[in-house]
Amino acid sequence: MKITEEFSAGTDSQRDCIVKVSEGNEIVVKGKSARMFDEHIKEIVRERLDEIDVEAKVEIYENGALDYVIISRLEAAIAKALRITIEDKKVRRGKTAEDRARRSRLYLPGNNPRYLNSVSIYESDAVILDLEDSVSVDRKLEARYLVKNALKYMDFGKSEIWVRINKDMAREDMTVISYGSPHGICIPKVQSKEDIEVIEKIMEESGGDFHLMPIIEDAKGVMNAKEIAEASSRIVAIAFGGEDYTRDIGAMRRNWDTLFFARAMILNAAKAANVQALDTIYPDVTNEEGLREETMKIVEMGFDGKGAIHPGQVEIINECFIPSKEEVEQARKIINAIEEARKAGKGVASLDGKMIDLPVEKKARRILRLASR
Repeated sequence: MKITEEFSAGTDSQRDCIVKVSEGNEIVVKGKSARMFDEHIKEIVRERLDEIDVEAKVEIYENGALDYVIISRLEAAIAKALRITIEDKKVRRGKTAEDRARRSRLYLPGNNPRYLNSVSIYESDAVILDLEDSVSVDRKLEARYLVKNALKYMDFGKSEIWVRINKDMAREDMTVISYGSPHGICIPKVQSKEDIEVIEKIMEESGGDFHLMPIIEDAKGVMNAKEIAEASSRIVAIAFGGEDYTRDIGAMRRNWDTLFFARAMILNAAKAANVQALDTIYPDVTNEEGLREETMKIVEMGFDGKGAIHPGQVEIINECFIPSKEEVEQARKIINAIEEARKAGKGVASLDGKMIDLPVEKKARRILRLASR
């Protein structure tokens, strides 16, 4: 395939680059690191062009970009020029447990390499690479390829990796990011079970098999929370989007009372479907006490996690979900009593004269899981 038109992708921001493709057969590298890394950059670009069988003149204006960023911008520029999806080898990534801890989930803009490059140090239970709200419409295609390659090449540490897609561009998003094999897909603005069914069909067509996390963000979604939670066996958690919900219901301001009904509906729907309930983000990144207070409240309600929009919020959120020493000790006693009863062939277990039923056992095991993080 030959490039016959000129197209570009990327930005001149730090840790990024601009890649321009046009008719020809030449690779030109410019920028502050050009002299030092000229041959290396040309090599990785030439290799990728050969893999996808494309002939083009490639001009790279580099600003400290890592290899995966350069390749991402190259692929995006070619995809624009040829109006195709650039195929790739799929990443092999093991599945995560459905009930793994998801206390904190950190949203990162999917078209900003500077944030993606540091993802392993944030220590959030889950990382959400965002293709939706944080990416302008004219940059959606570029973000897909950056996220796909970040999934391929970046070290995410112990974090579970999710991608928030665009509901109205789901097919385009899923076709590209499926090559990166995230652990899960976040579906924004879910209003009904039909929304889940559409995404599942697209996922299967793209060859993916990922966990699903519907995000409920309006009144219709809240009222249909139960059917949403039960819509697919791939759903492991339901998240709440408090900002859009506040606007949708016409509330004058966002506060605890404004969001309580929606939180309660989503929480109960999730628990009835035996999936996790994940709370909305706390928007004021400067108010640590406000974040701690709100997180403690949703922990007491029964939520399993909370969203974060800044790395500085992650530690506070995680701390709020750490059980106290007394809670851990009591949970161990409960599990020990259950195990002793089973060894003795007893059908029921008791502790301090009280029978241990299934909800008590589940709570104890959840506390021990959280304590082990």
